[in-house]
Amino acid sequence: MANHPVRPPTLTGERTRLRVPHVDDAEAMFDGMAADPEVSRYMSWTPHEGVDETRRVITRLFNVDADPTWLIETRDTGEFIGTCGWRRSAPHTVELGYGIGRRWWRQGIMSEVAQLLIDEARRDRTVYRISAYCHVDNPGSAGVLRRCGLTLEGRLARYAIFPNLGPEPQDCLMFGKAVR
Repeated sequence: MANHPVRPPTLTGERTRLRVPHVDDAEAMFDGMAADPEVSRYMSWTPHEGVDETRRVITRLFNVDADPTWLIETRDTGEFIGTCGWRRSAPHTVELGYGIGRRWWRQGIMSEVAQLLIDEARRDRTVYRISAYCHVDNPGSAGVLRRCGLTLEGRLARYAIFPNLGPEPQDCLMFGKAVR
């Protein structure tokens, strides 16, 4: 499978819209999520130092290969909420990832977004499995994955580095679902 840049489709839910992120979204992304140490606590990245770093992430990391990234916004006003996407961890598997601004936590928004991602991944006939992992101390993310029908498959010892928690790999919970 060739790694070609993707332009993911716009996906619309009851309260949210997922669309391609643009460099002019950098300020809203920086203010709403990327600079917040609480948002990045269980992420693979550290808080952004300034909006220029957010611009670099948008232009150099988002949608530059075959793994799609979406910006999450409110459906009615277009206000920035967060980002989401997936990567192909194997030719037949997509691994979900997402982040949401603290203002939007505990409102069921990420469950709606994750379900939109799952539904989109299922449209691809080459996808047989959807998976995601989260830090063992992140019950919010674990709840999102359960609500979207992913099953807890186990605890992965020393699986991923979360730079905001330290330099050593941390334990994660792995969730998955066969879709074919």
